[in-house]
Amino acid sequence: MRESVLFQAEGYFDGIPYRFVDDVAIEAMVQGKIVRFNDFDGFLRCRPTPTRPRRTIALLVAHVIFCCISLYIVEQRYSYLGLLGNPDTRALLAAVINSLPLIGLMGIFLFGRFSFGYCLSFYFFTVLLGYCWIVPSSIYGYDGRLATLSIVVSAVVFSVPAVFWRPDRPKFPEISPAHFELWLKAILIVSAAVLLAGASYNFKLAKLSEIYRYRDQIEFPKLLGYAIGITTGAFLPFAFTCFAFLKRWGYVALTVVLMFAAFPVTLAKLNLLAPVWLAFLLLLSRRAGARDAIILSLLLPIMIGLLGFVFQRSGLASSDLIFGTINFRMIAVPSMAIDLYNDFFSRHLLTYFCQISLIKPFFSQCPYAEPLALVMAKSYDFGALNASLFATEGIASVGPVGAPLVALACGCIVALANGASAKLPSRFVLVSSGVVLPAFLNVPMTTMLLSNGAAILFLLWLLTPRSLPPWAGADLP
Repeated sequence: MRESVLFQAEGYFDGIPYRFVDDVAIEAMVQGKIVRFNDFDGFLRCRPTPTRPRRTIALLVAHVIFCCISLYIVEQRYSYLGLLGNPDTRALLAAVINSLPLIGLMGIFLFGRFSFGYCLSFYFFTVLLGYCWIVPSSIYGYDGRLATLSIVVSAVVFSVPAVFWRPDRPKFPEISPAHFELWLKAILIVSAAVLLAGASYNFKLAKLSEIYRYRDQIEFPKLLGYAIGITTGAFLPFAFTCFAFLKRWGYVALTVVLMFAAFPVTLAKLNLLAPVWLAFLLLLSRRAGARDAIILSLLLPIMIGLLGFVFQRSGLASSDLIFGTINFRMIAVPSMAIDLYNDFFSRHLLTYFCQISLIKPFFSQCPYAEPLALVMAKSYDFGALNASLFATEGIASVGPVGAPLVALACGCIVALANGASAKLPSRFVLVSSGVVLPAFLNVPMTTMLLSNGAAILFLLWLLTPRSLPPWAGADLP
């Protein structure tokens, strides 16, 4: 151990500067002294837990405050739908009190190391905070106290393994760095072929206001539907991120074209916004670092939506499209879905996972012949109501009492993704998962893994070579 006045860092991890020495060792500046480690794993084990920067604390507090403001306006603005209560002053105070236990989870995001599980846990934290907020003013008659307790416990048992458990990366052959770019080009060719096949079944340039009317009519063959989900959720975001890190801007542009081409095939709004969203995450993580970027990735859109609402109310804008898209559809609706699922399954039979297509053949009889999204749509007249794992694999399958066990299992599955992405740069993990992260808020875990490409994305992380030049000096999770 020796002191040094000047230390030229090649990267920063949790605020600790480090550099590689002779390609086999690592030196880190720890408490004003240079400490040498024989490998990066030794650095991770021996480093002291750093004090969380004030900026991260301030961002988390601001995020909670603006989320609550946004939710209050949503309840006022969209009460006409008949799905939300219109809270008075007493209900507003109850909403604050009901949200406090979940707000305590902020400590996980202060002291947890960055990982895919960290990102997903924070996104779920935002949705579950919204649910706890709307419960006191809910118009439905189910046991709100039991449901809130179930959600808080579920959030804890999901986040702890997802954030803090990092299984060892399995011994798996990596793609050779020399051939990696060829693999990326092959991904683009396969993606183009899949989208071309999808276009033969549906290709419609529809207005955003009309996509829901046409989207319900789209029918792809089952295998093609899986391929399209994998292409848009895993292949194209992964290729975009890799080419951006490799600075192959021509291929980045080609990937963006393919992303936009997926919209008229699927009529999914997320596919239309994906290139802009991934570019936003790429720039944001470069400026703020991966940990703060994941907070800002939701905080900034929420603030923009609130600003759009102010403009609309003051007559400076004729439409509340921004607030409706971000604050209502993206943030509030996943919280509302948990409220509706709690109400429906407090009065109807549980599924015990028979809604999952792979498991359904093992049931002699399932209470629901149609997908849950359609069952809920017919019951609440709110369109096809997909929902996250907390509502589907949790509440719908085993009820609020058993839901925490399901959340724990899902958190452990997400932890496996942490192992698959070990020693990849934090920014790379964040940007390449940029499409699946918001999708998890509205889609069951099993569907995300099998149909929407999450499992394939984890496999791509596992195959990615760790010795690529762009990784040198990067912020590793």
